[in-house]
Parts: sequence; C-alpha cells; structure tokens
Amino acid sequence: MAFAGNKSLAAKKSPLAGWLGKKQDKETALPEMDVAGGLNRALRSSAPAADQPGPDQNEPVRDALAAIETVLYAIDRVRDILEQACEIAISAKSIEELSGRAMLAESYDELRLSIDASLEKVDPRAVVLIGKNQRHLDVLLGGKTRYSVSPMCLDVSEKGLNLAPPRDAFAAYEEIDDVLDQLDKALSRCDRAAASYCRDAQYLIARMNAADQE
Repeated sequence: MAFAGNKSLAAKKSPLAGWLGKKQDKETALPEMDVAGGLNRALRSSAPAADQPGPDQNEPVRDALAAIETVLYAIDRVRDILEQACEIAISAKSIEELSGRAMLAESYDELRLSIDASLEKVDPRAVVLIGKNQRHLDVLLGGKTRYSVSPMCLDVSEKGLNLAPPRDAFAAYEEIDDVLDQLDKALSRCDRAAASYCRDAQYLIARMNAADQE
C-alpha cells in the first residue's frame, strides 16, 4: 500500500486568503501530521504472516486504513481542482469583455463538474465517506468494540462543497466574488475533512500497534 512518498499533511492556507483579505488563524490551519509514514508502517508491519493460522484481528483496521488512504488521495485531487477553479475565477476579475468572462465561466463549470466525476471513480470503500449516499464506516476493534469513521460529503451539492454553477456566465463581477467566496469555503471544508480523517488514521494505527504488542 503506497502512500505518496514523503507526503505529510502540513498546515495549508487557502489560495484566496489574500484575495479575500482573510488571515488564516490557528483554528483553520491544519495540524501538521505525518500520517504517510504511519499508514505505510502499519499496513506493512501488520500484514498477516502466511504461517499464522486463524483469523486476522487487524484485518478490519487495515481495511479502514486503506479506505482512509484512498480518501486522502481523493481530497488532494479535489483540492487541486478547487485551486485551478480559483485561478480561473481570479483571472475573470481582470477581464472586461463579457465574452472573455463567459469563456472562463464555462471552464470554471467544467472544473466544478469534474469534482463529482473524480469522486465517482474513488474506491467504493472510500466513496461512502466523501461521495453521495454517505454512511459511517464502522471498524471492529475486537469483541464488541467498534470505532466509527464519520463521513463528510465533498461533492458539489449543497450538502457538500456547495458550489453553484455560474448561471450568469460571470456577466457581473458580483457573481465572480460569490464564486470566490464559495471556493474559499470549499477549500476550508476539504482541509477540515483531511484533518479529521488523519486523526481517525492516527487512532487506528495506535490501536493496531497496541494489538500487535499484546
């Protein structure tokens, strides 16, 4: 299970912070977490040995960690799309011709729709956490003990990132400002989701390591 090289979830700042005159405070900054190494070590070291008979008690935890790993990849992809959308919307602010802004609005809408398309391709174990028809991911920890990973919708619907289509094709600068505000909130939601799933991963890794030492 390969998690992006030396990738760590460091504090990220919205690319719109300066544009919107916002300063990122401690509450919105992501905690610095190196879940990459933890996930890789946990998934590698806890793989069941071929000569060990009987059920593997860590299998549900490993499955959940694999799902979280996929979710974090998907969130990175969604965030990349949002940042591209930010660049388009900001560019539209400097264009006077309606036709030019309309073309950028069309490009923005294509990116917006690509978010849902990218989520539809996510592993089914992970899409239940961030796509449509979300549900909690219950992880058996042994006996009757369970750990529940909560879903956080990241599609473009009102329940998710809440990104509306550019209905007036950026004809008014006010619409562009509204889009920029929506994108800023969407980026923050992605970062909150990533931080939450990193905490879930850290907890499950700790439980797996503790079980291995028993």
